[in-house]
Amino acid sequence: MSARRAARAALALGALAVAACSIVGGGDQLTDAQQVIADMKIGPPDPAGTGLAIIGAVDHADRRYRVGEPIGLSVEVNKRAHVAVLRVMPNGVTTLVFPNSGQPTGPLPAHSPLRVPPPDASFTVTADRPGTVLFEFIAASQGTSWLFSRKPEGLAAFAELGATTRAIARDIMTSLKPGRGSDTAAAHLAVRVTAR
Repeated sequence: MSARRAARAALALGALAVAACSIVGGGDQLTDAQQVIADMKIGPPDPAGTGLAIIGAVDHADRRYRVGEPIGLSVEVNKRAHVAVLRVMPNGVTTLVFPNSGQPTGPLPAHSPLRVPPPDASFTVTADRPGTVLFEFIAASQGTSWLFSRKPEGLAAFAELGATTRAIARDIMTSLKPGRGSDTAAAHLAVRVTAR
């Protein structure tokens, strides 16, 4: 890829990452517990658009789902990076949906969208009650954080992190060490889940 095309791709991905960060505003109110995760300062400001960027998306353009309906996620980075995806429910219950039992950890290549879960998975990402669900997409050039190696317990598809989002956010920030030799980035979006 030419330097000019790479620069354009990085700018486009950067713009999408900014758009993903502001997507919560569309009338979806986050709870205090969700806001703690959304407010994490994982990626440093990058006005030049040359740093690591991550975008996350869902498979419904209107970001609306019914209780129990599968939520298809996709994630993409502009540089090779380790990736994690969190689901934060209104009550703060936080789940690491990627990596998961069917998609082990490893660096994601640049500009190679990843579906979570994969199309052939025997499990789905869902919400079990109405409300706003937050998805946090995190990337780091170094894979040293526990986020990228945490395994689900037993036969579970996902690793459950609990509901203490302040402690979870603190642990994430400590393990990522943003600005200390690791390029990091984050984006989030919210989906609205309604009763059947």
